[in-house]
Amino acid sequence: MDYFHRYHNKGKFIRHFIFGAEDGLISTLGFLSGITGAGFSHIVIVIAGIAEIFAAALSMAIGTYLSTKSYVELLNRNIELEKSQIEKTPAAVKKEIKRIYKKKGFKEPELNKIVQKICSNKNIWLNEIIVSELGIIPGRVENPFKAAIVMFFTFFILALIPLIPYLILPVSQAIILSIILTVCALFIVGALKTTLTKKTWWKAGLEMMILGIIAAIITFYTGEFISTLY
Repeated sequence: MDYFHRYHNKGKFIRHFIFGAEDGLISTLGFLSGITGAGFSHIVIVIAGIAEIFAAALSMAIGTYLSTKSYVELLNRNIELEKSQIEKTPAAVKKEIKRIYKKKGFKEPELNKIVQKICSNKNIWLNEIIVSELGIIPGRVENPFKAAIVMFFTFFILALIPLIPYLILPVSQAIILSIILTVCALFIVGALKTTLTKKTWWKAGLEMMILGIIAAIITFYTGEFISTLY
C-alpha cells in the first residue's frame, strides 16, 4: 500500500498530462505533415491547424471527463456493495479482514485483536475494505472535471508547438522546424513519463520521439499520395 500512496501522491492527474501531451504533439504533427504534403496553401494550413487543435483538445477533454466520471461511478458502486455486505454478511467480511492481515504476516493472538479492533467500528471496517480490497485511497479519487481541464489545456498548449513555425515561416521551412520542435518536445515528454514508470529516461524519450517521426512520415507521404489523385 505504500507504493499505492506514493503513486497517487506524486501525480493525481499526470496520466492525463502525459496522454494529452503525447497525443497533442503526435496528432498535430501528423495532421500538419499530411496537409503540407497535400500541397495546401499557407493560410489554409494555419487555419486548419488551429481548428483541428481546438476540436481535438475539446474532444479529448470530453472523452476524459466521461471516462473518468464512469470510473468514479463504478468505484462508488463497489463501495456501496462492500457497505451492503458489511451489513448483511458481517461474518464473511470479517473473515476477509482476517485473511488480509494474515497475509501481511500477523499471527494469533495478535491477529484476532487487530480484526476485532477494526470491525468494532464500521467506518474503519469499510475504509479497510476500500483500501485493501478495492485499492481506493480515500480522498484520492480523481475529479472528472479537473481531469478534463488538465487534458484540454495540456493537449491544446502542446499541440501548438508543431504549429508555431507555420505562423512565422514559409511552408517549406515551417515543416522542417515543426518536426524538429515536435521531436524535441516528444523526447522531453517521454523522459518525463519515467518519473512514474521508473524506466530509463533516455529510452522512453527515444521511443516517444521515434513514434512521432514515424507518424509524421506516414501522414506526410499519405497526403502527398492523395494530392496526386486529384
